Amino acid sequence: MTLYTLALDHLAEGVLLLESSGRIVYANHQAAMLFGHPADALAGTTFSAPIRTTGPVEITIPRTDRRPVIAEMQVVPLQAETDTLSLVSLRDMTGRYEAEAQLRESEATYRAVIATANDGFWLTDATGQLLEVNDAYLRMTGFSRSELLGCRPDFVDADEDADAVRARMAEVLESGGAMFETRHRTRDGRIIEVEVSVSFAPSIADGRLFVFIRDITPRKRAEASILAAKTAAEQANHAKSEFLAAMSHDLRTPLNAIIGFAEMIQMHMFGPLGDEHYEGYIADIHASGELLISLVDDLLDLSKVEAGKFEIQEQVVVVPTVMALARQQTATMAAEADQTIVIDHADDLPSLRGDQRALVQVFYNLLTNAIKFNRPNGPIRFTAALADDGSLEVRVADEGIGMSPDEVTKALKPFEQIDSAHARKHKGTGLGLYLCVQIMRLFGGKLTVDSTPNVGTTVMLWFPPTRVGAPAAVEAEAGDTA
Repeated sequence: MTLYTLALDHLAEGVLLLESSGRIVYANHQAAMLFGHPADALAGTTFSAPIRTTGPVEITIPRTDRRPVIAEMQVVPLQAETDTLSLVSLRDMTGRYEAEAQLRESEATYRAVIATANDGFWLTDATGQLLEVNDAYLRMTGFSRSELLGCRPDFVDADEDADAVRARMAEVLESGGAMFETRHRTRDGRIIEVEVSVSFAPSIADGRLFVFIRDITPRKRAEASILAAKTAAEQANHAKSEFLAAMSHDLRTPLNAIIGFAEMIQMHMFGPLGDEHYEGYIADIHASGELLISLVDDLLDLSKVEAGKFEIQEQVVVVPTVMALARQQTATMAAEADQTIVIDHADDLPSLRGDQRALVQVFYNLLTNAIKFNRPNGPIRFTAALADDGSLEVRVADEGIGMSPDEVTKALKPFEQIDSAHARKHKGTGLGLYLCVQIMRLFGGKLTVDSTPNVGTTVMLWFPPTRVGAPAAVEAEAGDTA
């Protein structure tokens, strides 16, 4: 082995010496490695690659193990005594090609993941300038890609201005990443709740930020609904606790009166029956009993309403008759409070299709509330009229202490009573107005309250045209004829 061949065998590149016919005269060790054959086995074989090139070319070298080798070939002509030889150098490029293929595959995978992601994606530089945005974020906000590229986060962030964004960017660059919630503006002016996840890659270019953005508006709405429901449940539970505390007192007071006065009568405290003291006790016993019945009736009606068992008995109801009956039932209470209930309705007022007992209860509850909270010696106007659309409207109006909008809302809830010195003077369950609302719903109607503090309150009952019948007088005549 000559010194020259020894040096060629230690080269990192493959070397072939070819005759003009393409026959291999010499192959070094690295060439043998590229072809997958011993060097002496290559000698005498024909090299099929072109041997006339003006510059480097890439070729594929077939191997017996079917593993293709990609090589960069450089050919240099050599003039010998009897023939023109070619010196072929072969540089193995397989590894570079495999790396490039892997890189292309990696980039294609990356772009596919970003393009098909359900979450929005930004690629920004270290200053936050937007370099790339995926279609999901464009769909999320309605912006076009050209409108966003080159912008910074404060262009869409509804909660943070440019200074706040720079401060957050500084934190991200220092910590390497962050996750937070904010709000983004959409192109049509809506505001969406978003969850942002940021990762900083300092080794890419001059630093790149990978930002994933998830629309969490539905989740936030659900959380708000759950919180509102939880708050409402806690308020309802608190109201029920207060109701039970008040109810225990309201039940105990008349019961103590009934038992106490009954024992005094039983023991003939003032002598034989007939003493005037006993008359007062009997009146107190009667009043206490009526209060207990009222409390128990309200609770029973509430339980029926909440269980869906409060049924409306369909019948023809003469509204003026029911109004007069409700005024009669509250006459004693009105007289004791120096109140006057004034009924006003047309003579040909149509009748209603509904439940007279339930309607009497509604009128009674509204009148008792008006009596309790009216001003001294003030009138209570109890009116009924037919509306232009064929519906029937009944109003109970007083000139009493009135209520604020918040107090009206509270009064329409079960177990709620307005927290005022005037309200605390009057016993009750706080269920009357709520039961009226529920009964009106069963009628297919509604109850509304118009109230102003220190001016008065008007409660309006609306009955749909489908429940309004012929004039009461006509129906009465028809009934007499039958």
